Amino acid sequence: RLPIDRVFTIAGSGTVVTGTLIDGSLSVGQEVEIIPAGIKSRLRGLQMHKSRIEVAHPGSRVAANLVGVATTRLHRGDVVVRPGWLKPTRMLSAHFRLLAYQPRPLRHNAKLSFYSGAAEAIAKVRLLETDELKPGESGWIQLLLDRPVVIVNGDHFIIRSSTDTLGGGRIVDARARQLRRFRPSVIQALEVREQGSTDEVLLSQLETRQPLSLSALSSVSDLPINEV
Repeated sequence: RLPIDRVFTIAGSGTVVTGTLIDGSLSVGQEVEIIPAGIKSRLRGLQMHKSRIEVAHPGSRVAANLVGVATTRLHRGDVVVRPGWLKPTRMLSAHFRLLAYQPRPLRHNAKLSFYSGAAEAIAKVRLLETDELKPGESGWIQLLLDRPVVIVNGDHFIIRSSTDTLGGGRIVDARARQLRRFRPSVIQALEVREQGSTDEVLLSQLETRQPLSLSALSSVSDLPINEV
């Protein structure tokens, strides 16, 4: 998974994107997909620290040369992935902490800026347990985004106003449905997703999304099919 932070053209080579490889590996000749647009391509070449490499591993700062994709079709925040692995999302469930030095509480349905990796969006923040979150407090929220982003369970994020960072947290359901507020069963299910074993997470998904195919269960759980 390679979030794109720069897109440019090199004469004689074509379109190049750069970013930090978060997970998985990339190799020269590999078929890839750029989402959320769903653009299919192939890796013509890879570079790290201006040296050509055949394989890139997680944590590497990578420049990837893409075949047959115009720079005008790519944007900061797009993600290079294995074809069919991830789908973009506009609704997330997360655990969030409001920074203690904030002068005001965070209110239900506030519209703020969301950042995770290279992805940016405007988010409506739904508080699931209260009508306002006081400075220093944490709680369960849902984020309704104005544009699709590519994100997986466990990714970290921050929320900002126009002038300041308000707080941050961790995604526990990257392909969420809108949840009912003030429901203990909803909070319990989110806690299972945050802290539970693989079996408990899968059972939680099946209880709320039946029926599901194996591939669909893999997708909503962000788990490889061989672990489902």
